[in-house]
Amino acid sequence: MNARAMAATLAIDVRPPDEVGAAWQRLWERVPEATPFASPAWLVPWARHYAPGRCWVACASADGELVACLPVFWWQERVLLAGTGPSDHGAGLFMPGVEARAGELLGAALTTIIGPIERVELQQLAPASPLLAMPSLAGWTDSVEHGDACPVLPLGGSEPMEHVPKRMRRNWRYALHTLERAGARLELVTAPDVGEAVADLERLHRLRWAERGERGVLADPLLQRLVADAASALDDAGMLRLHRLRLDGQSVAVLLALHGDRRTCCYLSGFDPAFARLSPVTALIGATIEQAAREGDVAVDFLRGEEPYKFAWGATAAPRLKRVLTRP
Repeated sequence: MNARAMAATLAIDVRPPDEVGAAWQRLWERVPEATPFASPAWLVPWARHYAPGRCWVACASADGELVACLPVFWWQERVLLAGTGPSDHGAGLFMPGVEARAGELLGAALTTIIGPIERVELQQLAPASPLLAMPSLAGWTDSVEHGDACPVLPLGGSEPMEHVPKRMRRNWRYALHTLERAGARLELVTAPDVGEAVADLERLHRLRWAERGERGVLADPLLQRLVADAASALDDAGMLRLHRLRLDGQSVAVLLALHGDRRTCCYLSGFDPAFARLSPVTALIGATIEQAAREGDVAVDFLRGEEPYKFAWGATAAPRLKRVLTRP
């Protein structure tokens, strides 16, 4: 079916996230440049922990196959994109040719919600998002604001580190040599060790931030449960990239990344400050970049926050936008 015919024959309905089924994952795999944060492997666990009973997915189908979906939730008289909070990118999923129907999906979701709605907040949108191009709600005020930029490192060329500055490449190679001399082992974690590695991540993240007198984001029990729950689903879907550094039988550093369409997103890391001299995070980031390049990715996304270390790796800030619709 061509794009015009598909758009003309859409059937739209609204379902709870856990009732959309495998069609959601199939859609995610077909949509160009889909981020991991728009996948059911991430959003179904998110809804379970952050918005039970308050999350819906507006679905558009053609010939019985899902061709677009928009997951949203209701909170304190606001409608937001599902995943808002721990997700660094906000998006719906739209097959080419149905992007113009984004407003209909939002309207269907709004009519499903039982409760007052004063604002619709669509956060962390890519500049080309159909959610920015869709018509405004009749009678509502509409504004677009800057969101949190995400530094992104481009990949491609004759070798994985081609776009990484020379100084950072030297630091990475030195870290690898230091670790090798110490007898450390760098590994890409796969099932059945994912659960153990995620527990290591939580412990090491806590240690790292405790050294600074802070708690770190994994002090939030909701995020703890989300990461532990989603890691298994992401691994099953082939979307988890979890690197771990082990020394003398113990884990001393972990970096959790998510894999989307030709893009790897560095999400969370942690390390034991007692081993800081070994530059463990430098080694893990370099390993993640190498893995992404081997898989044919076009970019490594360092996600929200403009910390200097991201730019030291050669990343440049990619803008994200926020659209706010307010009932007069």
